[in-house]
Amino acid sequence: MIAEVIAVTVTALAIPTGFVAFYVWLLQSRKGTLPITTTECAYNRNKYGHILDWDKHCLYIHKNPTLIFSGEFHYWRLPDQSRWESVLKKYRAGGFNCIRIYFHWGFHNPDQGIYKFDGNRDVNDLLNLCEKLGLYVLAAPGPYICAETQVGGFPLWLAAEKHRIRHIKFTGFKEYDKTFAEYEKEWFENILPILARHQITEKSNGCVIALQIENELFEKARKIPFGLHDEMRFLCKVARDCGITVPLFTNDPDESGSFIAKPEYDAKPSTNFFNRRSFGLDLYGFDKYFIFAPSDSPAPFDFGSEQDPKKWKPWDPKDMVNALDHLEKEVRSFGHDAAKSPIFIPELQGGWYTSYKSKHTFDDIYNFYGDRFTRIVYDSVLAQGCTMLSFYMVYGGTNWGTLGDIDGTTSYDYSACIRESGYISARLRNLRLGLFFARSFSDVFAKTVRVKNPNIRASIKNVFNLQRRTVVDSGEESNAVVFTFLRNFSKAESPKFELFVNYIGAQGKKVLFGMQCYLPYKSSFIALGNYVTSTGLKLIFSSIPIHLRILHPPSGSDPGREIWIIPVNDGGEFAFEGEINVDGNLRSSVRNISDSINIVSFNDGIGFARIRHAEDSKELIILALDNDSLGTLHAVFDEPHWAQAHNRAFNLSHSPLIVSWGTQNVYFDLENNTIETEYGEVEKEITILSLRQLTDHTRVDSNSFYSLPFIYKKQLNKPSAVHTTPELFNWSTRITNFSDLEWREIDLKNGGAAENHYASGHVLYRAKFPSMKKNRKIQLNVNMRHRCTIFVNGKFAGGHMTFSKNLFFPGVKMGPELFASLGDKKYDITKFVNVNEEDNIIIILVDNLGISRQSVVFNDARNPRGLISAKISGLSKVKWEICGVDVRKLEIPFITSGFPDEHKNTGWIESSSISDYGVMPDEGVKWWSFKFKHPVDPKYKEIINAPLRLVLFGAFTSFIFLNDTLIGRYYGNGDFSQHNYYLMDGLLKFNEENKITLMVYSWEQVHSNDIKVEVRGWEIDDVNKSGNIIEIPEDANDDHKSWVVMREKIKLN
Repeated sequence: MIAEVIAVTVTALAIPTGFVAFYVWLLQSRKGTLPITTTECAYNRNKYGHILDWDKHCLYIHKNPTLIFSGEFHYWRLPDQSRWESVLKKYRAGGFNCIRIYFHWGFHNPDQGIYKFDGNRDVNDLLNLCEKLGLYVLAAPGPYICAETQVGGFPLWLAAEKHRIRHIKFTGFKEYDKTFAEYEKEWFENILPILARHQITEKSNGCVIALQIENELFEKARKIPFGLHDEMRFLCKVARDCGITVPLFTNDPDESGSFIAKPEYDAKPSTNFFNRRSFGLDLYGFDKYFIFAPSDSPAPFDFGSEQDPKKWKPWDPKDMVNALDHLEKEVRSFGHDAAKSPIFIPELQGGWYTSYKSKHTFDDIYNFYGDRFTRIVYDSVLAQGCTMLSFYMVYGGTNWGTLGDIDGTTSYDYSACIRESGYISARLRNLRLGLFFARSFSDVFAKTVRVKNPNIRASIKNVFNLQRRTVVDSGEESNAVVFTFLRNFSKAESPKFELFVNYIGAQGKKVLFGMQCYLPYKSSFIALGNYVTSTGLKLIFSSIPIHLRILHPPSGSDPGREIWIIPVNDGGEFAFEGEINVDGNLRSSVRNISDSINIVSFNDGIGFARIRHAEDSKELIILALDNDSLGTLHAVFDEPHWAQAHNRAFNLSHSPLIVSWGTQNVYFDLENNTIETEYGEVEKEITILSLRQLTDHTRVDSNSFYSLPFIYKKQLNKPSAVHTTPELFNWSTRITNFSDLEWREIDLKNGGAAENHYASGHVLYRAKFPSMKKNRKIQLNVNMRHRCTIFVNGKFAGGHMTFSKNLFFPGVKMGPELFASLGDKKYDITKFVNVNEEDNIIIILVDNLGISRQSVVFNDARNPRGLISAKISGLSKVKWEICGVDVRKLEIPFITSGFPDEHKNTGWIESSSISDYGVMPDEGVKWWSFKFKHPVDPKYKEIINAPLRLVLFGAFTSFIFLNDTLIGRYYGNGDFSQHNYYLMDGLLKFNEENKITLMVYSWEQVHSNDIKVEVRGWEIDDVNKSGNIIEIPEDANDDHKSWVVMREKIKLN
């Protein structure tokens, strides 16, 4: 370590000595003094290595090489616990075998010393569910989680305490805070024992395979020492003391080499300041985000980004190349344990969020990235040897209530693989094919190395990425399976090109031959080569994507077979070694390159082909599926851990037991031998590939295109018509009478929103002042965060929003405010002020968009909130009062609008609808309520799912309650662009009337014909499978376009 210090000093000879000395002090002081070592907190391989272990290639579970393909899941973004299972089944159907879960401290800890683990906070139930579904879990209990949630997941009450949140003393500098660390310990002592009970190392059917400590903590930020080794030491030691026995990891914000384990240094402990030891965790992980929506980049300044999504430029492939194509080399260069563990990406970009003041929607973000973005990212990191990854997000969910921070609007759709409504988008359908390929070839794909001298080149540039080969014993390299990573980033955007293969035959003869390939621009796939099938065929190279391999082992008189599922051929080919026979109903052609090489191609069309050696009965079966069928391809893999845990007969982890296509969602219930399928109006049948027959009572037909004895076709029940635009009835309204609320006097400088724990939604302020002289101009000068609405003597006097995407500016979404005073805004209130002897009353509503999340190096959790200052010209002293909701007294601290009367039952009067009445600013805060019945008959709710949304248009502000639960915030004046709000299935009632309540106020008069309030289904793009909303004309008969899902169960023998 002394050498490290000397090296830093030597390279800085041209820098003033004082700066060098400061850097050395900063570097060494960050390493801390707590007597906790890397070795002391390390995973006990001697005790648990037979259950879970790893090398530089991959993870081993029960000594089986295991690929970890994970997706982020936030249970706390689903207010309805009943929906957890249906969403997680879609993860399984999507090809994932793992989820990563952020456990939200603030969601469970409404007040100091009070922890809640019930309802949709029942994480024990969630982990039981993961074990039932066969999903591994990467557990991330923070304490810090970021995630665009308030205070980055820290409790709201803690943000009001005078401690260093996340140990940050000021932006860019940390100082260890023992008191804050004790709060973190208390959280761990409440959450970790629950997680510990579900560890794979402690429970035969446990799901937790690793535990993340902290989140995106730089050891060095741009080479400047920042992260405290003592905070990592302390948290890791607490985790071990709480019974955590699985490996520990953290996630570097990027591949910067933070907190890498160097256990060899522990052998020589030192107390010398210049020789302090670093601390590291078992597994090195890093996050990758690199392409951002043009008007929502995380850049610190945004003065000229294009706001109109129609004018956005397409994302540049160079950004992906620069971000991803060096990862393996970079990570291995860190040495120590980073060179001995798998390439691991705990957060891999799967979309992006959107901020306030943006003009785009998540549909625009989806269009920006396109259907294939996630697949290309996936293939690109696999090319770097990554075998552990987790996409952020797979299902985003909803920032219901006020869960989102200043960057987190109501919808957290994230343009993810599964849209907020639950729709499985084309992005997941494309990614799933890549997941299936890797999982079905995992026996040869889990352990690979990069090929230094590839045997493939392309006829055009920027389509060949690199090659990897299976790790084999020394001297057997020629027998290693080779994977060629193809990615079309060609400038010409041509989908067709030629691949040239250098091949050395059995007799050592070198042959160069060409093969046609079809790959659209901004698409990718992994091509298989040098592979011997289970039937003995030698595949030299495939320029056709093989999406799935299925192995049917020999049984009795059945010689067994291997099955490949491929797309309908648009130009690709297979090159085999030796003489072959091809038959089936696919039209094929075979061209001979030499005595030992035969190239097979299939003409455009669906069907099957059998390929075998001459005079051999063992078959390689090719199934060609069209795009619609591939988009609905499902396969179930039964991994050894889960088969063993549930006492199931186990065959091959890399070969699916059952495969199907034809319906949008399929879950295979292996415990009950049942196929659960979901389908829409246009889906008429499901095709099932299985050695296990369907039960006799199931109507089954042979499939004409795939007339093979193990393929079945079942006609599905006819979907029922559902009218998804229910009538809204029983409208009623009331007003908030500010004089009826409980007010208390405060000093604005020391008694604002934070001190009173008014941390969710609105904070209300009131001031009284005497009448003023006539003909005198009176100004109100207001500085607040983030949106204010001003009433003077019951009349609307103005409103504005203070929000910025630029660092240091008032209302900045991320980072500290240095120019807070620039947030002042003056209002001329002369015409509203009494000139008689009556006192004047000012009411200021301040809507807090959320508490910043203390991300990266920023100290922003205590940025100004609420009313910062308010001055009335001519008055030196004005007494201010405050009113709000103390979130510590709530069951969940994020479920209030901030108005104490939000659940008031009295004062309501019958009314026409808001769209008949309009909105007038002078009416203040007005509440509207209506009822509707769910369009699905209660007796069919188990077999029909018709997701609903609330549609709002009109230049007013509204907080939205569904059956008394706050689900969203609407800003119709343009402060945010969301108009569609998901009505969560689990919050809706089927047997009773549903109620929606809208808290409404406005900065302008909104006429009735400019207002729309509707409950309706999700009319979405089900043609391109984006899940984007289709705007339906007012006079259109649109029921057939709503997304309605039928459910059916198919029993297997």
